[in-house]
Amino acid sequence: MATERVVAFGFLTSRDLELLGSGFNRHFPVTNDDLFAELIDQLDRIEIEPADRGIILRTRDR
Repeated sequence: MATERVVAFGFLTSRDLELLGSGFNRHFPVTNDDLFAELIDQLDRIEIEPADRGIILRTRDR
């Protein structure tokens, strides 16, 4: 596993995992202890704007 690169990560619910099925077996549970609170807050500030051939991600001030 040391040679494998992480290409994506996500926060999934139990229902999401059910929909992905048994083939999706590389998930790691995270307890609800605010470990990711700052990251989630920063992600919540991102606005997605359509562009000609993709999207533009911009942060917004709260």
